[in-house]
Amino acid sequence: MAVEVKGGMVFFRGANLKPANVGLRVKFLKTTAWMLKAWGGLVMALSVVGGLWIYGPLLTASFKFLISNVKTNPKTQIQTQSKAETKPVSEVKKGVTWEVPDWNYSIYIPKIGAVSRIVPDVDAGNKKEYLAALKEGVAEARGLAHPGEVGTTFLFAHSVGDRADFARYNAVFYLLGEMEPGDDIEVVYKGKLSRYKVEEILKLEARDTRYLVPQKKEELLVLQTCWPPGTSWKRLVLTARPSVLY
Repeated sequence: MAVEVKGGMVFFRGANLKPANVGLRVKFLKTTAWMLKAWGGLVMALSVVGGLWIYGPLLTASFKFLISNVKTNPKTQIQTQSKAETKPVSEVKKGVTWEVPDWNYSIYIPKIGAVSRIVPDVDAGNKKEYLAALKEGVAEARGLAHPGEVGTTFLFAHSVGDRADFARYNAVFYLLGEMEPGDDIEVVYKGKLSRYKVEEILKLEARDTRYLVPQKKEELLVLQTCWPPGTSWKRLVLTARPSVLY
């Protein structure tokens, strides 16, 4: 079979085939290329939007910390979603200078402006349970002590690597890496304020659960998040001890 090109037309000799219009083929290829380009642009746009949705809370936290150095009102700082009503200023109790999301259990970290409700009695080994709790606030590990009691109070805001929205669960404690020994932490539990001073900041392996082991020697507050921020590779653990109780 012979092929001959004349005037933009392709002729196949000896095969009883009709001529193929090269112009139509070129047009088809151009249209296909345009569609692929448009699809690529759409995918990129969706990726950007998805990235902003996932990492938005983390970026917002960093921006506020860097720009204002956390000098603004705590109620404008990092907060988790919470169905609990915020008490008006007129109902602020003795020693509490911040708006408390839930008077049953809440935490405030002045240096990084973190304010959140705490969900008590959460099974730290039950993924479904702690993910549900983290949608409402910071989680308190089950089986340990509460603020004001001898023992360990373990609070965590986990990020979960196999979920598309894992970084959003890490937003409250995202800036824990900015904390230093001597920084303050305030916790309201059943209407009572407990104040703590940071003692140690550790980076531990994800499998290290030493602070989930019950102890009855002293009152200890432990905060945990994932490290580096937005991953679940390691754990950033902060320990604190009581300073003033109201």
